[in-house]
Amino acid sequence: MIEITEAGLIGTPPDREGSIHKRPLIGKVSLRLTRWLRAIHAERYMDEGELHIDIGCGDGYFLFRSPYKRRVGFDKLMGDDDEITDRLSFPDNSVDLVTMLAVIEHLQDPITLLTEIHRVLKPGHKLILTTPKEAAERIINLYVKHIDDVHEIYFDQESMKELVEGLFQVTHYHTFIFGLNQAFCLTKLPK
Repeated sequence: MIEITEAGLIGTPPDREGSIHKRPLIGKVSLRLTRWLRAIHAERYMDEGELHIDIGCGDGYFLFRSPYKRRVGFDKLMGDDDEITDRLSFPDNSVDLVTMLAVIEHLQDPITLLTEIHRVLKPGHKLILTTPKEAAERIINLYVKHIDDVHEIYFDQESMKELVEGLFQVTHYHTFIFGLNQAFCLTKLPK
């Protein structure tokens, strides 16, 4: 876990840049570009607030861009598997924003995590996520080998609506990177 507050950074994010440098040129360029594009497309739906949680935060790139006062990031590369898949250590209705950029497609059981996110989000607040379309897999394989081994499921607009039914309402949706990636802005529904 990493945390960014007005006082500074708590925790040590993994060195994603190091793993990017090990890739061939197309991977170096593609990974940096897609990370930046995911960020700017998610930022469309962000406001300002107190607490932003980013699940799958990697090296904290997106958290450092966030305007929220307190930003907390979890990533399996930091050993946060239990925190991500079991129970988020935040009280009910206490979080202003949750983001997951290019994460949901890696989850075997996304509904468990979505239910937990619903629990911690304040009423009417947002979950913003990005995810590639299945058609992007061939292109991703050019710079990340065997992506099909780590992507569990692909979503489209309809299957996402079905997945989040009763928990969230899809309030905004758009595609980017030639229609191969998607951004969803979901608003917490009352339970």
